[in-house]
Order: sequence, then structure tokens, then C-alpha cells
Amino acid sequence: MPTREVKGAIHVHSDYSDGSGTVGEIVSAAERAGIDFVILTDHDTRDAARDGLAGRHGKVLVVVGTEVSPSHGGHCLSLGEVDVRGYRWMPERYYLDKLRRDGADVYIAHPEGRVKPTFGIRLREWHVWENERFDGMEIWSYMHDWIENLNVFNMPWYYLRPDKAIDGPSERILGLWDRLNMHRRVSGIGALDAHAVRMLWGAFVAFEYEKLFKTILTHVMVEEWGESDEADTQSLREALRLGRAYAAYHERAAGDGFRFYSDGGHEMGDRGEWREGVRLFAETGTQGEISFVHNGRKISESTGQEACIEARERGVYRVEVRIGGRAWIYSNPIFLG
Repeated sequence: MPTREVKGAIHVHSDYSDGSGTVGEIVSAAERAGIDFVILTDHDTRDAARDGLAGRHGKVLVVVGTEVSPSHGGHCLSLGEVDVRGYRWMPERYYLDKLRRDGADVYIAHPEGRVKPTFGIRLREWHVWENERFDGMEIWSYMHDWIENLNVFNMPWYYLRPDKAIDGPSERILGLWDRLNMHRRVSGIGALDAHAVRMLWGAFVAFEYEKLFKTILTHVMVEEWGESDEADTQSLREALRLGRAYAAYHERAAGDGFRFYSDGGHEMGDRGEWREGVRLFAETGTQGEISFVHNGRKISESTGQEACIEARERGVYRVEVRIGGRAWIYSNPIFLG
């Protein structure tokens, strides 16, 4: 079936938890930013869905998920019609099992965690990797990249020039993701953790939704779009779960139209038989440094808008693209053999 590329913001908080904006304000910001969907993940609640706010608003599809967020454990995103009240009091392995039994798609949120006491940030690292009842993980999160090297001295500069703080996904997390994919499919997503926090007694908003909706977006190859809210939501969820997606940092350059495929007809997320001489292709639309990664090891790098390699071994292949040495695009893998 033909696919369509849509792009959107994943991991967004509204005033149903600790975000500053209403769902209507978030949708308006998404429309101005020109994105196709927003995945709302308020802490431990689906009240936005209860109030009838899931579905399409104009051209923007709102998917209401949740962030399960225990104060003494790792967090995850739940996509599905699961009432997660009470989950935050469970250890990770228990709530993972329950989420999957109840039909949710599960993505590990900000897996490295962050501890910045000066700024009131205390997020636990994810440790329960042996429990396989999750579908994917955030490989690149804008706010968590921004705060990684934040301190009281560089905060004004980082706030005025936030792009200077964005270095790309953690090599540790990418390595972990590669190892997981050598065992089973684990979909990688880009995320925001957007809150649009009101500061100085509400005088201004830090990291407004519209600005964040022009940074790290996830592009998804869906089979349904525009038919019905329910069909589009299910198509989006399925494509994300299968890894038919890539993350792109739009402050660097527009990420639209990237492709990673094989001459055997495989696209991102596909599993296929390996054969001698099979070739892999990457197309970017903008000149960059294109790297092919095999089983976690970079095997090729070239500069341009297109690149091709011969896949000489079985394994897990993905693509990274940089512009001027700085992170831009990260694809999900193709699995050969």
C-alpha cells in the first residue's frame, strides 16, 4: 500500500498536567509550525481524551497518550486508551506488564534521566531494560539535550541561543538502542518534552510550543491519513511501533523527504533476507554528511544529498546525517538476515 510522510511533535504536556497551554493553544501552535500531528502525553492522565479533545483539529491530529511518571522510577509514554491512574505507584516492570496487557504502545521516555538540583530537575534513569514489554524509546529529546550541559553560568546564553546547546543524541543511548535492535525491533523516536513553562509570575513563556514544534520532529510513513480520526491514529501508532520513522532536527534544515531503503524494496523498519550484493540507499534533499551504521558501528561516511553502500553482512543497518558536523537526522533501522 502507498505510504504518506507526516511529521509531528511527540511528548507534549498541556495544562491537564504541568504544561502551560490548553490543547487549543497547542493545536494553534502546531498549525502555525506546519506539523501534522501532536502526541499529547500529560502526566498520569488521559483527561484530555475524556473531554473530547482527541482527534483532528483542523489539519492537526491530536493523539492523547500519557506519561507514566513515578517520582522514584523511570518514565514511559503510553499510547492507547489505557487509564493509567495508579500506575505511578508501581515499579517499572509491573506497570510495563500492565500497560502491554491493556493494549498500550509503550516508549521509554528520556532514558538517561537528568539530575539538575539547581533547576529542580530530578528524573531517574531507566534501568529495567531486561523487561522487553516496550515498543520503542526516545533516542533524542530536545529539552533533555538542551539541559544536559546547562549550569547557572551558561543558562542566559543557552536560552538566547538554544541551538548552541543541541549536540544530538547521546552516544551511550544510541549504542544501547543498537544493541537492543540486534536482539529485537525497538523503534526510535524523536521527542520534545514540551511544557512551555511560564516564568516570572507568568510574565513570559520559556520554550513556547510553536518554537519547539520547529525543532526535533518525528517523520512517520503512514498508510492512512485523512480518512478518519480513528483510522489515522491507528495508522500512526502502527507505523511508529514498526519503526517506519526517523527523527530530524528542523533548526538545522528541513527534514522532509529523507529516505533510507534497499534495492530489495525494504524501507525503515522492514525485516528482509540478506543476499550478497544488496545495496542500501540514503537520500536527504539537503547536502550533509551521511553515515551508514551496521550493528552499532559506523561503516561509511560521505558528503552529499545521496549515498549508497553494499550491505556485505547480515545485521541491523541505520543512517545518521549531520550538517557541518552537527546532528540532523537519525533513521530507524532496516534489518537484513
